[in-house]
Amino acid sequence: MTHTRTWTTIFSGLLLLAGFSFGQQTLNILTHWGEELHRGPMERMVATCEAEVGVSANVRTVPFGDLFTTIVTGRAAGIAPDIYHLYNLWLPEFTGEGGMLAAPPQEAIDHITAHVAPAVVEGISAGGQVWGYPTEVNTYLLIYNKRLLEEAGYDAPPSTWDELKEIAAAITQVDATGAVTQVGFGVLPGWDSGVVHPFASLLFSNAGEYLTEDMTATAFDSPEGIETLQLYADLLENGGMDMSVAGWELPNGIVGMVVMANWWRATLRASEAIDYDTEVGVAPVPVGPSGSQSMTLSYNWLWSVDASSASQDTAWEFLHCLNTEAEPGHGSPSGQFLVEALGAIPSFEYDQEAHAEALGDFFLQAFVDSTQFARPEPVVAGGQEVKTILQGEIESVLIGATDPATALRVAGVRGDDVLEEMQR
Repeated sequence: MTHTRTWTTIFSGLLLLAGFSFGQQTLNILTHWGEELHRGPMERMVATCEAEVGVSANVRTVPFGDLFTTIVTGRAAGIAPDIYHLYNLWLPEFTGEGGMLAAPPQEAIDHITAHVAPAVVEGISAGGQVWGYPTEVNTYLLIYNKRLLEEAGYDAPPSTWDELKEIAAAITQVDATGAVTQVGFGVLPGWDSGVVHPFASLLFSNAGEYLTEDMTATAFDSPEGIETLQLYADLLENGGMDMSVAGWELPNGIVGMVVMANWWRATLRASEAIDYDTEVGVAPVPVGPSGSQSMTLSYNWLWSVDASSASQDTAWEFLHCLNTEAEPGHGSPSGQFLVEALGAIPSFEYDQEAHAEALGDFFLQAFVDSTQFARPEPVVAGGQEVKTILQGEIESVLIGATDPATALRVAGVRGDDVLEEMQR
């Protein structure tokens, strides 16, 4: 399909009902891509496809932490957008009989399945149905500050948990009052994915499991899981980690290491406190005592259309434009945004090929390579609730309110209840 790239973008903070603007049909879009550094690239991406489809686009952005609630409450109030950008873990909650999402036209499904990897197709499917155009693929690796490691006497990142604990403790610094001014390892409290995804990546690297093979019960309450959460307790005990300095501070130059996703690249590059090219390093997730190889978790996002939209056909046409190449070898507007603005890995193979040079950057290349062995986050009904429960129990350990074995036992029992209820 050939695209004409001559559009005008209308960005609005209001979530309007589908209608017409100055004679043009309006598509309303909801996404979490709202940081200021994303605004310009987002405008250019959307502008690429407005004129060709003959629409104007109102884009509403909300923080990721508010996105799920915004979707649910907005739809209940009858003000759903035409197009959503969704986290794939939510698909079981939003689909099925009477679900809120519209199935893509067969032409779109055929295009998607022909141009993305089978694992991505699996990640954007629920109930055997593909639900939209995949956008980013994200994995987690160890991101570290080379300078802080070198100042602590280390010329390479840790490959095992024992090395991680040793190096993290050596990096941590306190001032004359005893206040921690720099930590060796940071976690990302307050955000479910920021807590659970690094834990799951460490768990997989310790030969543990998140759910059972049939995804009917939790599996993290295991010896491997307890060892994983004990790693955090050990880091707190030896000073390698301190909850007064979170992992979010790595771009500010006061955290040595964090397990984080590739989309953080834009933030790291924009930082004035660290030099991206000389100070930022990426390494495999360290291997635990019960593990034999580094592993990681992957997850997907996708564009989808609301089932109640009066503009479904137009919305799918708009999404097709966003996610296809104007000319062979140039990639799609969405692919360009993902790589250049987010530092994310695009799902479509032609976008990966078109941006091979950018994806070959020392930072992104490590994440691209990790997609070959990454384990997809399980997409199952109740998965979001299980994740939230586990987040709370992990954070209880981080603040010293409970111990690892108790935390995982409680999370396992409560998570199993959720999954069992969803199967009825």
